[in-house]
Amino acid sequence: MQSMKFVILMFLSIVLVSCSGLKSDPNIGLSPDTHQYGGVNVRDFTSAPLGAEVKVYLPISQEQAMQIVADFNSYPKWVSPAPKKVLVDNSETGNGQFGVGSKISYKKGETDVIQYYNENLAMIAKPLWGQNDFKDHRGVVLVSKYQNGTIMHMRRYFETKSFTGWFMSMMMPMFMKSSAENLAEQYNGKVL
Repeated sequence: MQSMKFVILMFLSIVLVSCSGLKSDPNIGLSPDTHQYGGVNVRDFTSAPLGAEVKVYLPISQEQAMQIVADFNSYPKWVSPAPKKVLVDNSETGNGQFGVGSKISYKKGETDVIQYYNENLAMIAKPLWGQNDFKDHRGVVLVSKYQNGTIMHMRRYFETKSFTGWFMSMMMPMFMKSSAENLAEQYNGKVL
């Protein structure tokens, strides 16, 4: 029985590793080596490597793309896995409006704090969850002008610290790709 569990675990690990290599086309939009864009440098927020990235082309403006990112009520329509309800706490932003310091809760025990927000360029969030599993974890969305629309770069920067973190890092690209596919479908775009 023990050897059967080992075989199943190894099989699942191989499948996850083979699926986790999801990387977007480096020749379209920002390259994976680009961490500074416009007025934001991701390296000001984390030194961790880029662990996962998905790019989606949307035939809308950069401002409209960032409105989608900051509209947490719409997350159940496109984010994968879909949160049932997203709670936004702006009590630590200084002016009570969404921005740096806002806390976003997707479900119990899964909250991010916004560290950077520019309504035309980017949002950087620090997950308050998984502290024992990840080091310097940041969720980053950068939007760049492309042809007659925008490329939304959805990125995760992190270093894993545990088996759970490693396992979660193998799942992230699949969830991110699913989110990008949902956006592409809703806005007549394309996953790159």
